[in-house]
Amino acid sequence: MGENVSVVVDTENYRSKRESGLVELAQQLSEKVRKSRRPFTTGPLNAHDRRVIHLALKDDQQVRTKSKGEGNLRKVVIYPIKKGKTQTKDQDQTKVEID
Repeated sequence: MGENVSVVVDTENYRSKRESGLVELAQQLSEKVRKSRRPFTTGPLNAHDRRVIHLALKDDQQVRTKSKGEGNLRKVVIYPIKKGKTQTKDQDQTKVEID
């Protein structure tokens, strides 16, 4: 008694297809940010989807990500990393901010 049970229903591989689509979107947005040198903000995303975006871009040395907003209205902002700036160890460790 008193135990919480979490159940995930994945019909027709929806979850993995959604993750693949989000990874592809993250890569496209990263390219857009690199070319324009301007930040891009996604629409509102749930926590899982935001995490997928953050993880998809964590090794991209030309952009960084950060969640912004409150509650269910949180978005991911993808920022370009300025050229010529060398990343310190601290900057590299905080490049991705996952809620």
